[in-house]
Parts: sequence; structure tokens; C-alpha cells
Amino acid sequence: MAVGPPTREAGHVGVTMRNILAGMAALLVGACASVPSAPPPPSLDMIEASLSRDIEVLADDSFGGRYPGAYGEEKTRSWLIGRYAELGLRPGLGQDESGAADWTQDFTLVRRSAKPDSSSSEASIRKGSRTVRFAEGVIGSHAGVDNPSLADVPMVGVNADLAALKAGSLVNRALVIPASELLKRASQLEQADPKAVVITTADRATFDQVAGFVARGRWRLESETKAPAIFLLSPENSTSLMELIGKNAERQPDGLGVIAYDTLLQGSIAQDVSRIETANIIGILPGQVEDAGALIVLAHWDHLGDECRSADAPDRLCNGAVDNASGLAVMVEAVRLAAREGPMDRDLIVLATSAEELGLLGAEAFVADPPVPLPTIVAGFNIDTVAIAPRGAPVVILGAGETPLDYGISEVARSLGREILPSELQAQFIRRQDGWVFLREGVSTVMVGGTLADEEVFQAFLNGPYHGPEDEFSAAMELGGAAEDTLLHAELIRYFGSTTTYPGLGD
Repeated sequence: MAVGPPTREAGHVGVTMRNILAGMAALLVGACASVPSAPPPPSLDMIEASLSRDIEVLADDSFGGRYPGAYGEEKTRSWLIGRYAELGLRPGLGQDESGAADWTQDFTLVRRSAKPDSSSSEASIRKGSRTVRFAEGVIGSHAGVDNPSLADVPMVGVNADLAALKAGSLVNRALVIPASELLKRASQLEQADPKAVVITTADRATFDQVAGFVARGRWRLESETKAPAIFLLSPENSTSLMELIGKNAERQPDGLGVIAYDTLLQGSIAQDVSRIETANIIGILPGQVEDAGALIVLAHWDHLGDECRSADAPDRLCNGAVDNASGLAVMVEAVRLAAREGPMDRDLIVLATSAEELGLLGAEAFVADPPVPLPTIVAGFNIDTVAIAPRGAPVVILGAGETPLDYGISEVARSLGREILPSELQAQFIRRQDGWVFLREGVSTVMVGGTLADEEVFQAFLNGPYHGPEDEFSAAMELGGAAEDTLLHAELIRYFGSTTTYPGLGD
């Protein structure tokens, strides 16, 4: 009911009511002065300008393509830690032994590759009193040990009719397998856990093809030591081995489908070994509700460095402006926008991973030694390669249907006027980004945004500047969709950071 002006008959009452209303108004003004409302969101133009500034810095030649362990890593670390501090984040690792703020999760990468001289590795096979030695035509590698030696390892084969190797069936055994069967069994070897794998070849072309893969090696976490020794045999050595095995190959398999060959493997492997010291950069914005868990937002900071093309190329520097300076810029700006609305219920972990380009290894290092128990992380959002889509692009959830996050993401997108679309690219790319490592470990993690919404635009990037010197900053680079994705992630952080909008128990 509205209060009108006082009448002659009710003048005293009217004056009194005016006084009451005036007092209430004063109280309301005072309350507004002490608890300011959240500032309005910045315009998309302002967000684009902020993203542009950050991408230009991170993709500058002075950052050297942000290769792990190279000179650009220190500059990238300093930039990230400075921005984390500006956002009001706390060091994600607390304090180091000296009491200094600890923002870095340090780890070591190692790559072990066969030496160019194939005689650097050797193998010998003993059957009864007979021994055959292979000092030539052997390529050896071991991903988990620098220069291993093996002694008296029983050699076995697999029944060709066996559908899959059983868990633990090859422990402390050396599996003899033709190169033609390797692809079929490769995914089964991890659970079968052989001590060694001896690969035989039927011709020189096959030997050369497999040799390129075996000899190259790949980067791994140094803490990851579990791996079999690999011995690749030339066609001549393969023939000699099978002649020695003889009729053993015709024996019936045991209950595990493994055929004992009554032969023992001895061998040594000499490798070229390289190591990189690198780190994830972690900050945390503490929540205000105890035991509410955490959410995590992540983007990889690394790229391919300053020698990503041959020595005679005119430009050998891969700056990684889109992949993934843009992801870092969006992550930082989204956290800033989310944090300015005040503390959330849940902790927010802000993670910049290293070595994504070398095999998602920074994410692997995080889940191997997380600063909080993984089951307490209720939601995760990976941000990667976002400076592609224009404004107005729909939203794709990479990881749709794999987590209980889809409903909340749809609600947030709808509130911003953005449409959710499915993508046929999910199966192709879900395992090629850091979020997969978290999802594999049971942490509900997705990649959300407009990057995959237009397959033609995305493929044009992959077939063009992707992982090349052309992926560099330009004042004309497309940031419209990235700005919208920044607002989207800011709202996702607020939504999933609240125990009210997202209790953490699913939809």
C-alpha cells in the first residue's frame, strides 16, 4: 500500500510515517555504502583488449616459444606468479622449506632413446647348453631405466587364438612377438606387465619402420619407471631366434594363454638420456565453507620452443599464441571476473600445466601428487586453444555425457544466451587435452567453449598455423569467441564454486 501525503485530520500520523520512512531510507543507504554490490561485467570489447595484451606478452619472441626447461620457462613462471598474486590467489603449495611462497610443483621429465649405433645394445638367448648372441642388428630401449641389464628372463610366446593378454600373465617374463602382431597386443601389454618384449621382424622394411618408433623414445615423468625393456631384432636375428625356439612354439599354452619357450634372455641396453626440470604453476583462492571441496580451472603454459622447424627454415620459433597463450589469458581473466564477486563456498585451484605438448605430462604430474585429494575436486575446466571462434559461436562440451556437469554448464550457457551443441570431434580430441588426465582419474573435468563449434574453422586452424611459426600474435587475431568464453568460465566458476547451485552430488 502506498503512503500518500498527510491530510488535515491525520497530519500527525502522516508526519510520523514520513519520519519512519526517512529513517529506513537512511539505514538502506548506509547498508549499501558498507556492502557494495558486484560491479557490472565488463564489455566484450574490454575483455578482448585484456586478452590481447596478455597474449601479446606470452607469445612474444622473448618467451622463446615457452618450451619446458628453456629460457622462456622462467619468464612464463614470473608472469603467471605475478598475475596470480594480483588476483589475490595464495601459493598453491603453501611455503617451501625456507618459508618462501611456493607456487611451483616441480618435476623432472626424461627421454631415453636408442643410440644411433645399433651395436650399443645386445642380447643373448640360452636354451640348455646352447647360446646365441646378437651383438649386431639389435635395437634396444627402456623407457623407465637409463641403461638396464637383464639376466635369465624366461622367454614366452602367446597363443595366436588368445583374444587378450591376461593381467599379470607376463610378469618377470620376456614376450616374443612378431612386429605384425604388435599393434594388436600393444594396448594389452601394460596390464600383462612383461619384463621385456622381443620384437621379431620378417623383412628389412618392417625392421626399419619399427626401428624408427623404438629408437625415438618419448618424454615421460622420471617418477614413471614401470616399463618393459624392448629388443627389436633384425630379420636375420629373428630367424636365428625362431630356429632356436624350434618346436617349443607349437606347445599348448598354459592357463594364461602363454607358451613357455624354454629359453632365457640376457641383454643390455645403452641409451641416450635427456632430462628437463620444469614445473606446474599453482594458485588457490580459498573458499569459505569448510569441507566443501574444490573446483579446478587449468590451462597449459608450454609450447614447442625456438627450434620447431628445420635448421634451414626462415622462422624456427613457434610462439603458440592461440595454443595456448590464449588459454592462459582466458583463464586469468575469468578467475579475475569470478573473484571480484567475493569469496565462493569452495576452494578454487588455478593450475597452469607444463609439458602438455610433450604428452599431457604436467597434468600427469599433478594427479600423481595433487596438493588436495583428487576426490575432493568436484569439477574441472580445461581451457585450451580458444582464440579461434568469433562472437556468437555456440558452446561445445568436450567430455559431454562423461560427467555430472552437463546440466549446470547448460544452465550457465543459457543464462548468457549461448546455445549448447554436440560435436562429432569429441572422440577425436577428448584424449588430446589435459582434461582427459583428470577425467581418467575420476575427476569430473571438461573443456567448454566455442573452439569446436565450427568444425570448418577449427580444421582450418589445425591445417594452418597449428604447431607452426604462423601461430603468433596479431592485432587482428580472432578474440570475439574467446571474450565470450571468458565470461562463460567466470560464471562456471561461480556456479560450481557454490554449494547452493552445485551441491556436488550430480545433477
